Amino acid sequence: MKINQSILFCTAIATIVFVFFAHTLNYPWRFFDEQIIYNETVFPIPSSFSQIFEYISRFGLNHHFEASNVFYSTISNIRCNPFNTFISLVTYYFFQKNAFAYHAFSLILHMINSCLLFLLMKNICREQDKTCQGMSLQRNILISILTLFWALHPVNVESVLFAANWAAILSYCLCLLLMIYFNFYIQLKKNNYIHAIGIFILTMIPLLNSEYSIMIPPILFLYAFSNHSFNNSQSSFKTSFSFALKKNIPTLTALMIFLISFFYLSSSTSIHRALTNNNFIISIERIFWLSPQIFFHYLKLIFFPLHLSIDQPLMVKLSTSLFEPYAIFCTVLMYSLISLLLVSFFFLRRTLFYFLFSAMAYFFIALIPFLQILSPSYCLASERYLYFPLLMLVFGGSHFILSRPPYKDMPRHVSTVFLCLTLCLFGTRSYFRTLDWKDSFALFDSALKEAPNPLIKGLRLEFIGSMLLDYSKDGSSQNKGKEYIAQAIKTLQNGFIDLEVKKLTTQDKVPQVLKYYGLDPKTIQTKIAYLLAFTKLGLEKDPKGAYEILSPYMQDLSITDTEILDMYLGLLFSNNNLDEAERLLDHALKTKFNSSLLNITAQLHSLKYNDFKKAEEYLKTSFKYFPYDTQTLSYLKNFYQQTNRSSDYAYYSFLYGLRTHSYTDLENAFKTYASLNNTKMTAEVLKSLNSMKSRVNQ
Repeated sequence: MKINQSILFCTAIATIVFVFFAHTLNYPWRFFDEQIIYNETVFPIPSSFSQIFEYISRFGLNHHFEASNVFYSTISNIRCNPFNTFISLVTYYFFQKNAFAYHAFSLILHMINSCLLFLLMKNICREQDKTCQGMSLQRNILISILTLFWALHPVNVESVLFAANWAAILSYCLCLLLMIYFNFYIQLKKNNYIHAIGIFILTMIPLLNSEYSIMIPPILFLYAFSNHSFNNSQSSFKTSFSFALKKNIPTLTALMIFLISFFYLSSSTSIHRALTNNNFIISIERIFWLSPQIFFHYLKLIFFPLHLSIDQPLMVKLSTSLFEPYAIFCTVLMYSLISLLLVSFFFLRRTLFYFLFSAMAYFFIALIPFLQILSPSYCLASERYLYFPLLMLVFGGSHFILSRPPYKDMPRHVSTVFLCLTLCLFGTRSYFRTLDWKDSFALFDSALKEAPNPLIKGLRLEFIGSMLLDYSKDGSSQNKGKEYIAQAIKTLQNGFIDLEVKKLTTQDKVPQVLKYYGLDPKTIQTKIAYLLAFTKLGLEKDPKGAYEILSPYMQDLSITDTEILDMYLGLLFSNNNLDEAERLLDHALKTKFNSSLLNITAQLHSLKYNDFKKAEEYLKTSFKYFPYDTQTLSYLKNFYQQTNRSSDYAYYSFLYGLRTHSYTDLENAFKTYASLNNTKMTAEVLKSLNSMKSRVNQ
């Protein structure tokens, strides 16, 4: 029985990818963003399938969460994704806190995506049928090399090994399935409504799961347009455009529905308050000055993946003024490329323009969500952001590579040999990158080696020192940890002095957009002060000393970040400086929206004014938008206990117990409801208690 070549090559590709990453499957949890899972930071881990629906019935799906990092920028993004909430709860139920399961899931998805990319590029050869006849084996080998170039590229290591990134890889898997299905759909001569509905559903799911999939409908539109224009020499621009529009009615409809729901959920929380302060000048600088420099940074990561780090946002080289040569070069490069793509769009029937458009258009469009063009984001750059754009670059570039060589005297095997050498080179870099992820110490040590400035160097020294102090009990490790922290403090202090000089000489010349992102010398100095205060507070347990370090840099309220605010407000409360806390909160609530600020404001109204009604309003608002937030539930539980409202205390003790798997809180809720003769709730709490008991026994 003859086995299809495509099946054989897909099997070979999947096997190579698996063997390459197999040694990473037993990697433990890293003390990184993976704590979102094992510490149940955002969502709880259900103990049974029925508990998934219990969580949904009690807390709902309308949970908002904040994406921010005080050291990367002062931008914070609040998002709500009901569909992803459901998917996360289901995934957490199946995988629990098993690091191997998450790593295996991501690797399996990556293997599937590699095979789907292979099949996509096979379709290109079918469309270029004349150039592919009689070259089946050689063509499949070349496509396999291109696929492995993407699958084993160094920037994809973070995507595969970062356990918390599974949702993004899943979304991109669905996008690739959609592209294959769409390729079949556009070949149909008559509109088939069954397939149109299938396209709509398969577009909607990744959009709802991850907002980064937003560019897949535009990519499919351009794919349909370019194919029709190139393959039908007699068709006009209008005819091809009309064809692409008709074929993309399902995808564009899905996009419109997603955008309406996204902006509705966004406006309901006023999360664009900070964005409204993003004035016209800042927007212009962001799009025409900041974005091109990020774009060039991504190009360097793809073609010269030497400096890889989890702190990639601060490794983006940024000019210190608007008209430095580097900034001008990046802007000219990016917008020249955009201009060239626009020209190519109107001349697709000419082979050179078709190949040029295919090689770059899909890549650039897939990259748009990560270029700060659409809206500000806390993270300027990340290796995992290149997972799908790089795939689109390989997919688009294969249009040219899989066609006849541009020079008749250049044999096809030359490009094959060159790609093989490149694959070996990049594969070696990827392998060493996987070793950086073997544990927390190796990960932060690799970031320390690539640290671009004293702030990040001090941060990583502090992290490594804290890990040694917290998790290693032998004397040698304890001493080593203290050395790391002492070195961190020294590094931060030296960086602080250097920034003082820069602040005096360059602060007024810094572009407004850098100040908006908190990347100017003055704001970075505040971040160093925060890290120094945080480090010394952890060592010396001295809130007053930490306050003295941080307070001089908290007078300019425009530069405050969520993490800095949390710590500083805590210091103000511990020093009973409620007036200063109120001033800070009044300003912060005008530009930020998160559970921490709402809860602290409630606490302020209780302590300073004894205004329990106002305090309750803030706590209820926090629960409305952040129902899974443990701090909010704890504040509500304690608030109703202090105000002697037994029924409400029992209810939020019940919710807090469910959320945190706290037997004590469930038992308190049970006793309180029993004393109130609330038979219905007593029975429901008892059911949860029995479920928790059986889980412990198992």
